[in-house]
Amino acid sequence: MILTRTYLNVRRDGARKLLGSPQAMHAAIMSGFPPDVEPGRPLWRIDPDDPLRPALYVLSEKTPDFVHVEEQAGWPSQPTTQSMSYVPLLDAVSEGSAWAFRLTANPVHRATINGRQQIVAHVTVAQQVGWLSSRQEAIGVDLGSAEEPTFTLTSREVRKFRRAEGTVTLGRATFDGALRVTDPEAFRRALTSGIGRAKAYGCGLMTLAPL
Repeated sequence: MILTRTYLNVRRDGARKLLGSPQAMHAAIMSGFPPDVEPGRPLWRIDPDDPLRPALYVLSEKTPDFVHVEEQAGWPSQPTTQSMSYVPLLDAVSEGSAWAFRLTANPVHRATINGRQQIVAHVTVAQQVGWLSSRQEAIGVDLGSAEEPTFTLTSREVRKFRRAEGTVTLGRATFDGALRVTDPEAFRRALTSGIGRAKAYGCGLMTLAPL
């Protein structure tokens, strides 16, 4: 697995187009892989810590070529794209190890509406925090109790964008905090496969830093 980071120049029209449409961003990311390369299902996330220079993170099976992203949405004369192997981090995941994390996800649940099962977004802070807390066993980590989680909901948004002939409404929530690994194998699966739904649209990628 390869983790790639590149920065976007929000003063450029190309960057604003990508940032404004998860569909356009997904297409740009997939264009970074040659037709004869099977990229799997890359995970990606935008970190807007610097609003003038947001970072795009992509986790993929193969190394992408983001020259087109640099040319359209970055600084072509000063490329910022860097790729590194994710294997050392995955190897460092062990039972009891502690990590700081960030996750942008699509908190949803199934509900019966007019007699039909539908996917419905969680909309309140409490619902979205509870959504992540309820998944800690499945992803192999300890995130504290529902009453005292070891993470906070740091941002949330609802995005609407065009896809084909329709409009997609997507709720995204970003969580920052600390975790302790309880099941290394399950956690590695979550890191490489993503957490939750809407992975093609910038949700599901959890990144780590050692504590």
